Amino acid sequence: MNTKILASALLAAAGLVAAPAFAGGGVNASGEVGYIPPVAAASSGGLSREAVRNELLQAQRNHQLVATGEVGEAGVVASAKPSTVTREQVQGEYLAAARSHQLAPAGEGADIGYRPSKSLLTREAVHAEAVRALRAGDLPGGEV
Repeated sequence: MNTKILASALLAAAGLVAAPAFAGGGVNASGEVGYIPPVAAASSGGLSREAVRNELLQAQRNHQLVATGEVGEAGVVASAKPSTVTREQVQGEYLAAARSHQLAPAGEGADIGYRPSKSLLTREAVHAEAVRALRAGDLPGGEV
């Protein structure tokens, strides 16, 4: 009997502790829990919907909008000057960096502490070493 009462009290306490996480919705549209985006102060001016739309279009044309998304930061205005590099130049720079092994690995956190270096082994040598280690029992298992 005591165990049932203790278990009920524990569940009730856990519910009370978890309730604030759900109160007020605390989940942003992007799915990040606890992040509440800054809200611009409401203007007391009587701007019409069309006037606000025109201001937005003008800000877009002048590159004055704040960056949005995970890389966007409140208070940071997007660059006002357009790029002077062509698409072909960017692609050429990327291919040159890829050929000289200067690209950081992809993925979240993969570039932390990354220093590009050229491997001294060929792909075949690495594969042969992995097969040897698997056959010798040095690896716990898996595909090679």
